[in-house]
Amino acid sequence: MKRIFAGLIAGTLMIAGTGYMIARAAQSSVFIAGDRPVSAEEVEAKLKSDGWSNIAISSEGKYLEVSGLLNGKRSKIAIDSQTGRLRASDDDGDGDED
Repeated sequence: MKRIFAGLIAGTLMIAGTGYMIARAAQSSVFIAGDRPVSAEEVEAKLKSDGWSNIAISSEGKYLEVSGLLNGKRSKIAIDSQTGRLRASDDDGDGDED
């Protein structure tokens, strides 16, 4: 009986942990909320409000490639123009891709 109870608790914790990680990953990749197409002007306005300067935006397929200065450091990100989300490889949160 104790083994069944321990197994149920372990399974519940694993499911809860997995759900938390999925929710956290989904939240961290949103750049502009709404899951809708975004324009370069919207991206630039958001970047400026986040403290970016010297912003350059170019279009690469469905992505908007962004480079500029964030806190005095050269930074680059890519944003999916169809969803407003960061490209997965750019989702490390520090803004630099060195």
